[in-house]
Amino acid sequence: MKQLINGVAYHYEWLAPFVKNQPTLVCLHGFTGTSETFRFLVDENDNAPNITTPTYNYLLVDILGHGQSSVFVHPYRYQFEQVLNDLIQLLECLSLQRVSLLGYSMGARLALGLATLMPARFEHIILESGSPGLKTEEERKARKISDQRLAGRLINQPLTDFVDFWQNIPLFNTQKQLSLDVQQAVRNERLTQQKVGLACSLQYMGTGRQPSYWDTLANLTEPNIHLIVGELDNKFVKIASEMKRIQPQLQVTTVANTGHCVHLERPEIFKKIIHHILLEVPHAN
Repeated sequence: MKQLINGVAYHYEWLAPFVKNQPTLVCLHGFTGTSETFRFLVDENDNAPNITTPTYNYLLVDILGHGQSSVFVHPYRYQFEQVLNDLIQLLECLSLQRVSLLGYSMGARLALGLATLMPARFEHIILESGSPGLKTEEERKARKISDQRLAGRLINQPLTDFVDFWQNIPLFNTQKQLSLDVQQAVRNERLTQQKVGLACSLQYMGTGRQPSYWDTLANLTEPNIHLIVGELDNKFVKIASEMKRIQPQLQVTTVANTGHCVHLERPEIFKKIIHHILLEVPHAN
């Protein structure tokens, strides 16, 4: 299904028919991904009675420039704050008053941005390998330059070449231990993208364009924020530790022998973590 937000179409999908009296978890994927990455959260077995599995509506969204959402729009529509406003309006259009958010990497950065923008609107914010951004203007400037170069590389070469490069960056080294079928599925998902959408996402929605939420974090006591990181992802383990130091109410779950993309590398463990979090404070729309 698609929803038009200020002239931009956002693709979304319910994993099961929407039930009004059930709480909702909105899932936001990472860069080069699509909403398909979270489809595993609900399978046929989850329809069987199970007191340990929370009854939730699961809403999957393709972020702008990815999947089946709009790609060929003015670059200003890709700006970080603009996408945050789009997602708020999407919730309004779907009559979702209070929801929980799950975001991975880029999706986690957006989820944290939403939490700072309208904290009372959300029950749980679950950040998988997420960051509050870069602390200084100098760091953001350097990252913008880096992202612009990467976007230029993406535009000026075949998508297959960029995907080959991207899946071999050190951040994803642990994924080489996955089965060839899983690795190929991830590659195929990336190859469905449009180069323009990915390039605009890098340039206007990347970490260098994200506001720093480090100062905001100390006072962000609502909603409930949960961090999920892989033990082998040293950079994001350190980020999670620093976030916890600044805001002690944050909950951090570190998954052993796992890298950046926890839900891909340890799907069953990840699903159990999500279910445990959602069982804490179920809240209906």
